[in-house]
Amino acid sequence: MHFTDLHRAAVILAVACAVPCTSLSAQQPTTSLIPPSAADTLEIIVTARATDSVRIEKDRLLGDRRDAETRWAGFQDQANRLTATINELKDAISGATAKEKLARKDKRDADRIAAVADKRRIERSLELVEARYALREAQAEEARIHRDFLDAAVRADDAELEIAERRDQVVPNDPSQRTAFEELTSRWLQAQRTRSARSNDLEDRRFKVVEAQIALLKRQRN
Repeated sequence: MHFTDLHRAAVILAVACAVPCTSLSAQQPTTSLIPPSAADTLEIIVTARATDSVRIEKDRLLGDRRDAETRWAGFQDQANRLTATINELKDAISGATAKEKLARKDKRDADRIAAVADKRRIERSLELVEARYALREAQAEEARIHRDFLDAAVRADDAELEIAERRDQVVPNDPSQRTAFEELTSRWLQAQRTRSARSNDLEDRRFKVVEAQIALLKRQRN
């Protein structure tokens, strides 16, 4: 066999060996790195609630909000009146102190003793009024935080109602409608987060109210 014949035979053999390998490789399935369970990453965030239930809850929250606003105004008014009383008591203490000093200077022991007793009585009254003032301030702040919590809860219900109204109208293949629905969902989630934060603030404020009540009770028992 000539060199050219050998060369031609080698080429034919190489092609014959390559063809089956190529065919086998083409027939092998491509393995995906994503598990089938993770193929769909979309999730419905808003849990479906009956719109009637949401509306009933919203009406209740609005009623509670009006009560909280009334409570806040009442406690604020009481705190302001207690502030005036505190100033009056402080003036009375200053007057009793002046009488005590004058009686001591004039060596009037009876008047000095009476002035000291009067001063102590007024100081005790001042301590009680200051404790009541601290309680009213804590109660007013608790009512304000409660009002803010209810505002956030109402906003969350409003967003949920709007989502419920739009849910059945969204066309899955319409990007603009889907984007609008996602914006509603985002607003609902933001309101829920604010509601949760205000709930934590409210619990902390209620704790401070109890602390102020304990302090007032101690003052009254002493």
